[in-house]
Amino acid sequence: MPKRDDIPLCCCEYISEDGERSHLLATFCNCEAIDEAFERLFTLKPSQTESVEKIMDTISDRLRIPWYGGAKKVPLDVGSAVVFVFFTILLGCFSWTITVITYVVILPGVLVSVHRLLRRKAVRDSISTYGIGRSRDVKNYPRSKFYFAWLTTSAALLLAVYYTQVIAYLKISAFENLVFMCFTCVSCTSLYLVRATSCAGFESPSRRGDKMYEEVIESGAWRICGDCEKQVPRQASHCRTCDTCYLLRDHHCVWLDTCVSCVNDRWFVIGLAFGLPALCYGAHLSLTAVCHPYLLDLYFTTVLFPHQCPNAFLDLQSSLAISGACYSILLGTFVAVILIQQLVCVVGGVRLREYRQRRQLPGQASFWSFRYAFKNCINFWWR
Repeated sequence: MPKRDDIPLCCCEYISEDGERSHLLATFCNCEAIDEAFERLFTLKPSQTESVEKIMDTISDRLRIPWYGGAKKVPLDVGSAVVFVFFTILLGCFSWTITVITYVVILPGVLVSVHRLLRRKAVRDSISTYGIGRSRDVKNYPRSKFYFAWLTTSAALLLAVYYTQVIAYLKISAFENLVFMCFTCVSCTSLYLVRATSCAGFESPSRRGDKMYEEVIESGAWRICGDCEKQVPRQASHCRTCDTCYLLRDHHCVWLDTCVSCVNDRWFVIGLAFGLPALCYGAHLSLTAVCHPYLLDLYFTTVLFPHQCPNAFLDLQSSLAISGACYSILLGTFVAVILIQQLVCVVGGVRLREYRQRRQLPGQASFWSFRYAFKNCINFWWR
């Protein structure tokens, strides 16, 4: 008879960090760290830092999903983002008051708190500068998949609510649905290409096998990065989150978990430009399907506007549609702010990090002019 350790893992089994064979049904069993934390809570004793770390390690190890060949571990930041998005949409289904509080207070507050928590975990590394023995402290920001998981889960849930609840009202025409899907597909494809095409954008002379790379560096076209101590072009910038250099780096986008540079910045702007009307138009279709619309004759067409919503929260279908529409409006506001920021940088012919740095300099004059706006736009799209 084969030993239990020799039997292949089923979809709900896994090997724990202690090297023991465990099952998903035993997730809430034999957790000494949580038992100790509750004991300290009931006895009014302060919790220790080591106990909290043990609880987080236990949750991270046992947070898994069934999978072929053994249960797969789900990163804690990804799992918390998915649960948070589900909870947020469901919380906005009760009434108008709770919906406004959820999307105006709770959701932005949680995102700001998570962002500050991750910033506090920045690691300071002592590195040498230019390889001559000197050292200095550099703050490297940790990478997290929370934002990217939150964005993808939000998009998936909003589309699911639209096609399962809003379309069921049978008030949306095929043409309106086609326009909405065109905006959505172009935006999602462009944002996917931002991640897929992200790269340094250059290749160092030493990697190309150029024996004269020292002369190239001395010429001023290349330099040694003080952070990663690699050969980079003069216009390259180091990202402290990715811990690498990018040519003409714009900024590090936490929502896509990648850097935006001269390689993928155009895809980024296109994704935002099509994502904003997709969110606004989806919210408009949802609200006009649930609420009684107001007809406005505009030139040769009729535009619908949501007017009265007396039956907004009578059933789960209408509640989910209203909650999804409000969520889309909030996301659209975030996207509009980012898009305006990017367009200002494009018109000004600067990168976002340069714009932020120059704004912080007191008494400095404006660094872009409308006279060169058209030229900067041409250089951005057809460089």
